[in-house]
Amino acid sequence: MSGSVKMRQMVEKRIARRVILDALAAGFTLNVNNGGDTHELPAPSNKVKVILDAMFAADEDYLIFYKEGKKVGWVWLIYGNSGWDVVSDYTCNLEPVMKGASDLADKYA
Repeated sequence: MSGSVKMRQMVEKRIARRVILDALAAGFTLNVNNGGDTHELPAPSNKVKVILDAMFAADEDYLIFYKEGKKVGWVWLIYGNSGWDVVSDYTCNLEPVMKGASDLADKYA
């Protein structure tokens, strides 16, 4: 694996981790969907390691956001591009939660 691939993956993971940390700090729980028929976790989680361990198995993931047990939004992450652009899209209601990840991505752009 080349140094540029490792760097890209490191940036993707840092930005994804920022999304997760900020989401959990805002009181959300999260699940992961990488394109299959079911979510990757049996239930939404507030454990950073559990969430991260469920990610990066495919070319893209959706982080599904829950509040009080109800789905309230999502973030779509696509891997393999430049790294800083890992966040492809998200629901508008998550704009405040996404600020930290967006600022971090800007540092790598």
